[in-house]
Amino acid sequence: MAFLYHKFTRKALLSLILALGVVSFWLLTPYLISCLMVTIAGVLGIFFIWYEIAPIYLLIFLSFTSAYAFYGLFFQYNLPTILIMISILVIFGYIFTYMEQRTGILGNRRLIYLLLFSIIVLEVFLALSYFLINPLNQSLVIAAVCYIFSGFCFSVLAKQDDSDIRTYLGIGFSTIFVILLSSSWSV
Repeated sequence: MAFLYHKFTRKALLSLILALGVVSFWLLTPYLISCLMVTIAGVLGIFFIWYEIAPIYLLIFLSFTSAYAFYGLFFQYNLPTILIMISILVIFGYIFTYMEQRTGILGNRRLIYLLLFSIIVLEVFLALSYFLINPLNQSLVIAAVCYIFSGFCFSVLAKQDDSDIRTYLGIGFSTIFVILLSSSWSV
């Protein structure tokens, strides 16, 4: 597992996750403008990955595109639920590992929080799959949950002076509320 913490391996795996998310967005979305916007954001994400800047942007964008890919595989291609669940735990576990490395969480607490937040994202994914809302909105909710996680990492675990968990919670839950309120609740 130590090879996952190597700089080049981390950059390559994050780039692969980002590329798969953007490609799946092209395959699953019929709207050209949104595909172009995600592609531009993905190119910017590749730049951020290789220069190791903007970890919160990368966490939100990678979680959004990965969740959208998983919803597409789950709904359109009808992959088995257990396969999707394991994939979510692995992919989001690695995305959270990157976030934990960037915030400087050390020791045994890292594994506990990694498992906790991967399971939380999995539960949110499964809970949202029962609602008849657009997978795009479901993915945005998962990205907002990951934003709340980043606030927890920066404010509580890393104890940075310039971040406050209440700000992250307020923005995250407000975003989730607006997304769910503005969603079309049908097939």
